[in-house]
Amino acid sequence: MQGAFRLVTKAEQQLLDRAYTKLTGLPSILLMENAGKALADAVLSVDTAAQAAVYDCLIFAGKGQNGGDGYVAARHLQSEGLKVAVVDVSSGEAHRNDAAVNVSAWTKLGGEIIRDLTRVPTDQVPVIIDAIYGSGFALDRKIDEEAVHAFALMRELQENGSTVVACDLPSGLHADTGQVSSLSLKADLTVTFGRVKLGLITHPGCLYSGEIWLETLGMDDDFVDRQLRGDPAYILDAALASTLDSKVADDAHKGVNGRALLIGGSENMPGAMLLSIEACARSGAGYTMVRAPEEIIPLLAEALPSALYSAIPEGENKKRDLPGPLDSIAIGMGASDAGWIAKALSSLIPNEKRLLIDADGLNALAKMPQADELLQERREKGLEPPVLTPHPGEFERLAPELTSLLQEDRVGAARSLARKKSLIVVLKGMATVVAFPDGTVFINESGNSGMAKAGSGDVLTGMIAGNMAVLKDSRKAVLLSVYLHGLAADIALSDDDDPRSLLPEDILANISAARQTL
Repeated sequence: MQGAFRLVTKAEQQLLDRAYTKLTGLPSILLMENAGKALADAVLSVDTAAQAAVYDCLIFAGKGQNGGDGYVAARHLQSEGLKVAVVDVSSGEAHRNDAAVNVSAWTKLGGEIIRDLTRVPTDQVPVIIDAIYGSGFALDRKIDEEAVHAFALMRELQENGSTVVACDLPSGLHADTGQVSSLSLKADLTVTFGRVKLGLITHPGCLYSGEIWLETLGMDDDFVDRQLRGDPAYILDAALASTLDSKVADDAHKGVNGRALLIGGSENMPGAMLLSIEACARSGAGYTMVRAPEEIIPLLAEALPSALYSAIPEGENKKRDLPGPLDSIAIGMGASDAGWIAKALSSLIPNEKRLLIDADGLNALAKMPQADELLQERREKGLEPPVLTPHPGEFERLAPELTSLLQEDRVGAARSLARKKSLIVVLKGMATVVAFPDGTVFINESGNSGMAKAGSGDVLTGMIAGNMAVLKDSRKAVLLSVYLHGLAADIALSDDDDPRSLLPEDILANISAARQTL
């Protein structure tokens, strides 16, 4: 996808490595050399206040290729005048292939290898490199006592002020799912090779990766795109978001900017609709129309008089036509368990060209026995995939068969549901996942912990509805809105603010500022 930076799985990176050496005729050890050199450069860039006693840098190196990268880094750091030692975490097993060559090179140069872990100092080491396990790590792997000891030493060094630089990814982090071992350290900086691994960006891996540096090893985007054929995953960042938005013409009018309808609300939760309505309008919809229970319309209209209001019909047989041709509809925000939701969904799903289902709309959909038939009818009519915006609890109600997968692999779960039901799935949470019916996924990098409050999702729903009306494209609108939603929260939260102080209203107030950065 133009403007998007592709993430890779372990298998995809292995394929890229093989293809690169085959195409270029260059030996694989050159990839290790470049990786280790990039690792050394990262260490040299670290600004640390810690004073070295004996060592400037300790490198904890395992027996595999990751450890081999560590030995290369040791050689380059020593050539720059740093006091370096490699802590051997191979458990006495012989290194193989390119790693063995670099262990030998380090030894021939007189480099120090610490094999007795009781000799490892645990303070006054400015930087440590975590190169024990690489992308081949499996969570069910039995970790031997020596490695457990090494993890404990690294943790103690970190607690005593050492900066942790991870080689390719923090040891114990699954390259594909982001799941982590209980032993894993949170790196300050991760230097990853070839392409950024999916597990570094998705939750919970993103909590452990720290700042990410990429060494491409000479693999440009064209090469990567030619080699990879599987379901793609991308970072949703500013570069991508800037390609999705449209410019507003000087002579634009409200009809051009689209008509959005928001359906929801209840006596107990009018605020959800208030947040969605304002977010929709601030996202540019020419007409923001609202259908809500009659008893809350005066409250909504007083707060936002620029929207157009009508009441949800009461009674089993009552019906009210939709207000003219619509460019987007969002339903479910703050609706509680009202009986009208299922009836409305039965009409909207097979007929409306752009539809978002959120909150209580999702709960109603999960209970509807005819949901699959309605979605199939929608597909057959060639309408755009409906957008579903679940948090994990709502996701489990929608797809209980995916509960285990959701707990192990957020990307895999969202992708599975999107593909199976032909949906656009916005799986909310840290590193929000957006999955499309063709298997393509995006992982959002904007946002912060202050967004973990009731109402933040209602703002997102309104933003998506508004942008769908403006852009006339559900896919673009979802990606743009998810990124801007998080960015608005980041702008609202200054460096000195406690994230707990952030309100959904603060996100609303910064939608315009976020958009202006693109």
